[in-house]
Amino acid sequence: RSSAQSNGDFDRALAEFRARNYAQAATMFAQVDEAAPGTTDALLYRAKCLVHLEDFTGADQALRAYLQSHRNSSDALYLLGFVLNRQNRAADSLAFYTQAAAITRPTADDLKIVGLDYVLLDDYADAIKWLGKAVALDSKNKDAWYYLGRAYYTKSRLGEARRAFQTVLDLDPANAKAENNLGLILETEGNVAGAIEAYRKAIAWQEQTSQINEQPYVNLGNLLAEQGRPKEAVGPLGKAVALAPNNAYCHLTLGVLYRKIAETEKARHELLRATELDPNNAVAHYQLGRLYKDINDLAHAKAEFDRTAELQSRAAGSTPAPNNR
Repeated sequence: RSSAQSNGDFDRALAEFRARNYAQAATMFAQVDEAAPGTTDALLYRAKCLVHLEDFTGADQALRAYLQSHRNSSDALYLLGFVLNRQNRAADSLAFYTQAAAITRPTADDLKIVGLDYVLLDDYADAIKWLGKAVALDSKNKDAWYYLGRAYYTKSRLGEARRAFQTVLDLDPANAKAENNLGLILETEGNVAGAIEAYRKAIAWQEQTSQINEQPYVNLGNLLAEQGRPKEAVGPLGKAVALAPNNAYCHLTLGVLYRKIAETEKARHELLRATELDPNNAVAHYQLGRLYKDINDLAHAKAEFDRTAELQSRAAGSTPAPNNR
């Protein structure tokens, strides 16, 4: 096949890529490389298509094949670092970012992913260091500011977390995720009214977008329940379950709430679902046991309490303690 024909095929694939027809473009780029192996950037662009399609395994394979004939491509190395991060392979991701940085200086987005690799490794000191470098390099990178705020919040550095989330809101005044996290900070500080207002604001903002997340509903519902306002809490917690039907925590919190307001059958349904979705959640089994005890179903209650004790002892690395309930 002539190089002119290969170039023409590459250009047509590139046009599909630029038109955001990623599935079609990915197939076309694969065909270009098959016709002229290793002589074009087809596999690099195929990987970019697959990233857009969230096929990170496929992107990983395409990038590794591309790097066999383009060993010093910092674009491919940085992209592979990103792909590995999305596969929760933080140590491997960091290795490729280090390799890429030796060739081409990283961008703020690159440093952001390095910071997120350290979050995956539970190394928040280094996460804060690299996310801080990211925002120093690009003070308008709202995602880096958001993740920096999350890292600060995880380490209970509330003042710094607040400043980071406020910066996100300065850059993006209706950012629901940042407002939700400000609510968490206010709740931690004991400012209940402020937290409720922040959660409600986050809910209102995100309902104007296509990105609706369950978190502000869970946070608002939990806080209302803790404040002795269970009937007000049902709506937000029910919405959280509807938004995230496979999230065990959402079912657990709604089940606990239904138990408090004596909606026994609804509570049983939610708590059973929580244990199905997360079989090793000791809290869910304990709450289900308490519900069975409430309705005098002692055989099921005992089974759930025994399961709770087993999970707790496994977590503690010890044998189950005697049941003195």
